Amino acid sequence: MVMRELSGMLPAVVTDAIAQEGEALTEIRLRPGCRVRLVSGRKDRFCGAPLAAEDFRRLLGAMMEHSYYAREEELAQGYFTMRNGCRVGVCGAYAPSPGGGLVMRAIGSACIRVAREVRGCATPLVERMLALGAKGTILLSRPGMGKTTLLRDAARLLSASGLTVGIADERHELAACRDGVPTLDVGERSDVADGCPKHLAMERLVRSMAPDVIVTDEIGNARDAEVLRETARQGVALLASAHAAGFDDLRRGMLGALTDGGVFSLAVLLEGAPGRIAEMRALSAAA
Repeated sequence: MVMRELSGMLPAVVTDAIAQEGEALTEIRLRPGCRVRLVSGRKDRFCGAPLAAEDFRRLLGAMMEHSYYAREEELAQGYFTMRNGCRVGVCGAYAPSPGGGLVMRAIGSACIRVAREVRGCATPLVERMLALGAKGTILLSRPGMGKTTLLRDAARLLSASGLTVGIADERHELAACRDGVPTLDVGERSDVADGCPKHLAMERLVRSMAPDVIVTDEIGNARDAEVLRETARQGVALLASAHAAGFDDLRRGMLGALTDGGVFSLAVLLEGAPGRIAEMRALSAAA
C-alpha cells in the first residue's frame, strides 16, 4: 500500500526503479534540478531526468494533500508525515514567524523515509521482553536503521500476547492514523495518541487507557525523560527508541540518567543493516 501510493506520485521511470529496489528501499530524496535519489541501506542510485521545479512543487503538494498551511507546525520542525506513515524530512528557507519562532518559507529538498510493515521482525525483541516480564527496553541505533519499523511490529506482537499497549505517536509514523484510527497494524489491544507531543501523550495514555506497556519513538529531551521516569514509577513498562552510536551512549546524558534510574532494563542495538538486531544487552541484575 505504501509503495503503491508513493509510486503513483512519481514519474514512471522512478516508479520502475522503486520496483527494482523492492523491500531494500529506505529513502527517496527529491531536489529540484536534480535526479531522484533512491537509498537502500548504505547504497544509493539516481534515476530519471532532473526534476523540474514545478514537478517538485507538484509532488510536495500531493504528499501534503494540498494542505500546506495545515502542515506549518510540522514544517517548522523540518518534516511532515504523509497519511501512509512515511515521514518526509524537508530543508529550505526559513523566516521569522509573527508569533515568534520560525516558519518554512520555501522547501528546497525533501527526503521521504519509506514506512513499511515487516511482520515478525520484532519477534526476538518481544520474546526477550516477555521473558523478562515486559521490563523497560530502549532501542538504540543511528538514523535510518529501522527503529520505527521494529517498534511498530513490537507493538503488534505485544498486543497479540495479551498486553494493553499505549502508543505515543507524536509524528504519526508508528500507526499512520487517519482521524485517530491506525492504518497500519499495531495490534487489536493498542491505543494510539496521535500527533501529540510524546511527554503529553504518555501522561494521557497512563491516565485514560491503563496500558501495560507504552511504545514511543525517538526520545530526546528532558520533558520526555521526566515522564518516562514517572511512567515507569507507576508500573507501566516502556519500549522506546533513541538515536545512539552504541551501548556506550547509555552512560551519557539523558540515557545515562534513565538507565541508572532503572527505567530501562534491556538495551537493543540495531546495526549493520536496517532492522537488524545486532545485540540485546541486560542493564540490571533483574534482566
